[in-house]
Amino acid sequence: MRFHPSVLALLLLPSLALAQDRGLAVNMGRGLDNGMSVGWTFKENWTLRPTLGLAYSDLTGFSASIGSTVLRSFTLGERVYAYAGAGVYYASGNSYSYVQTVGGPSQPGVSGAAPNQVYGVTSQSYPDLVYVTTPAGLRARVHGGFEVFAEAAWQHTLSGEFAPNQAGQFSGNPSSRFGATLGISLRLQ
Repeated sequence: MRFHPSVLALLLLPSLALAQDRGLAVNMGRGLDNGMSVGWTFKENWTLRPTLGLAYSDLTGFSASIGSTVLRSFTLGERVYAYAGAGVYYASGNSYSYVQTVGGPSQPGVSGAAPNQVYGVTSQSYPDLVYVTTPAGLRARVHGGFEVFAEAAWQHTLSGEFAPNQAGQFSGNPSSRFGATLGISLRLQ
C-alpha cells in the first residue's frame, strides 16, 4: 500500500478554520459500513471512531468485531468539512449452511415434485478477518447538531476474506474492496 505525498500533507497540515468542536457524535450509516458508531473529537479536527459490535443470526450464529479509525478534518466552508483517515478492524469468522427444498405434501391428482424433495445444500465459512480501512468523506451541518455525511472507503484484508456482495460495495475481491456509506449524525455537546 503506497500513499501519495499530497495525501500525507493534506492530513497533517493545520486547518485554517476549526472544522469540528470537541465532543461526541452518534453516526448512523447505510452502505459499506452499516449501523451505528460513535465519534469522539478529542482535539481540534481529530476524531477517534471506535467500533465494538456483537451480532447473532439464526443463519450464521454469533459474531463480534472491534476496531477504530482516526480521522483528520478540515473546513471547506462554514457548515461543510471534509475528512480522511485510517483504521484497523478485527471481525470474528462465522459460517452458514442452508437447505433449499422444492415441492411439498403430495396432493391427489397433481403431478410435480416429490414431497419435500431436497433441491440443494449450500455451505459457506468465513475465517476471522483483520483489515485496514482508509475512509474519506464530506460532512455538512444541516441544523443544530444534525449532520449528513457521504463517505467512500478502500478496505484491504491483512488476514481472512471479505464476504461477497456487501451493501455499498462498488468493486473488489475477497482481499480488497471499495465502497461508500451515506448517513446522518447527531452531535452531542
